[in-house]
Amino acid sequence: MIPHYTDDTTPDDVRTGDQCALVCSCGSTVIPAWRRLPKEQQFTPLRNLRRKMVCKKCGDRSPTVVISGHYGTGGRLQEFWRWPKR
Repeated sequence: MIPHYTDDTTPDDVRTGDQCALVCSCGSTVIPAWRRLPKEQQFTPLRNLRRKMVCKKCGDRSPTVVISGHYGTGGRLQEFWRWPKR
């Protein structure tokens, strides 16, 4: 079953095995340690948290949040959710 993430997805909602990454317009990709965030931030929607994120490579703000994972038995990651939407 493909996970269905909604617009109010929080870091706590991301399923085990799925990958939640921040992708900057400069091409930098970072996978933060979401479980190390303070509890109140773990329950804040990702779309609201991204405004506070800053790229360490270029200094740009508000990276794209992408949740990917495996569907079925294939080895490739598939994108399940993205904010902001394309």
